[in-house]
Amino acid sequence: MTERTPLFCDAALAERIERADTQLVTEAGRAAHRRNQGRGFVLPLAGGVASFAEPGSPFNKVAGLGFAGVPDAADLDEIERAFAACDAPVQVELPHLADPEIGMLLTERGYRLESFENVLGRALGDEHERVTPPGIEVRRSGDEEFDAWLDVAADGVAHPDAEGVPWHEEFPREIYIRAERDMAAAGVVRYAALRDGVLAGAAGLRLAEGVAQFAGAATAPAHRRHGIQAALLSARLVDAAAAGCDVAVVVTQPGSKSQQNAQRRGFDLLYTRAILVKHGGFAAVGVQQSHHAALTGTEPEARIELHAGARSDLRSLFELAEDSPTELDSYLHAGRVVVARSGDDLLGHLQLVETDRPGRVEIKNMAVLEAVRGRGIGARLVRAALDLAAAAGADEMVVATGAADVGNLRFYQRQGFRFRSVERDAFGPATGYPPGIEVDGVPLRDRVWLDQEVGPPA
Repeated sequence: MTERTPLFCDAALAERIERADTQLVTEAGRAAHRRNQGRGFVLPLAGGVASFAEPGSPFNKVAGLGFAGVPDAADLDEIERAFAACDAPVQVELPHLADPEIGMLLTERGYRLESFENVLGRALGDEHERVTPPGIEVRRSGDEEFDAWLDVAADGVAHPDAEGVPWHEEFPREIYIRAERDMAAAGVVRYAALRDGVLAGAAGLRLAEGVAQFAGAATAPAHRRHGIQAALLSARLVDAAAAGCDVAVVVTQPGSKSQQNAQRRGFDLLYTRAILVKHGGFAAVGVQQSHHAALTGTEPEARIELHAGARSDLRSLFELAEDSPTELDSYLHAGRVVVARSGDDLLGHLQLVETDRPGRVEIKNMAVLEAVRGRGIGARLVRAALDLAAAAGADEMVVATGAADVGNLRFYQRQGFRFRSVERDAFGPATGYPPGIEVDGVPLRDRVWLDQEVGPPA
């Protein structure tokens, strides 16, 4: 048996992969703008693209930088104003093979490293064969079953395997479905997997620049562990090779189960993208409201401020994150609260309290209205709390959430928190919680504590 040589990625291959990704972001962004009657933007930037599709979209980012020179300061100013007009942070995906001067420039402009993602690749040739386990059928998926395909894809993403490092992005179901429609308009071909005749898996594939982009794959929870992912993978590999592509690419979170699975199936780590983010938003750059409305069709989404009114005004928000009325009554009036508002409307809040250790503060209660989740409001509330804590001389911040609430665990880790400890049987009648509480079908019993250091105030 001949030993396989790992695929080597030089700057030329990385540039080709990033160019294909730039095309995908551009076309998907344009599709979103057609759907939203021209709101948002797609702007070229130093060989890459800056895109804002709609609030909460995965296509709100800068992609493809690093291989066509360093962006001009004036161009970056324009991009940052455009994102600020949409009340959105600027998120840059920068490959580690890019010109190092770009990273230095972005750091000087206030961008902060928030996460990483890995780009893995596999050379394509004539050796690929379809792998189809018994009872599984994989075929192209047409427009006539698009809605059913979307349901399977969205269900699979909403219930990921609870293994590996959480992804740095997470999107509400309706945003995910609209993004999939935009990707279809950008040339992503859909594949369906059927198990015993039932639609059980969904995957995407886009071909450009000789690169086969594996645009995600999902299996409905009831059909997992039956070889559906392997069948979807092999079908796309065969089709990509037949179409003349020489490399297949998949993007994963570092150290995740997805990366492990990809490497087991012959994908090699090619390079890593640093996710650099600059937060500011509408108020920070002084963009006029008329400019914001022209781009998004809405008023500015949120301003963050200290709450100076009665705590009873916030009780309904607090109850979104607290199931025990007894517990809530015990701390409702403690500490300080920052709120997110749009006009006179409350969108979310975060309560920050002192603890029994000097220098340590706790996020005691936090919630964002469901209708505006996925727009970065929660992240802005956490950053405001970190600044408050730093200004008060705190050096550590802690937060607790239910072990069953995977969404909360992912959110806080994306904000820089790390696991600290587990408090068993924290939720139950003894502590004022009604019996039988579940989160996504998982009984709520244990409490997980997370912490992070408090840096200097921004």
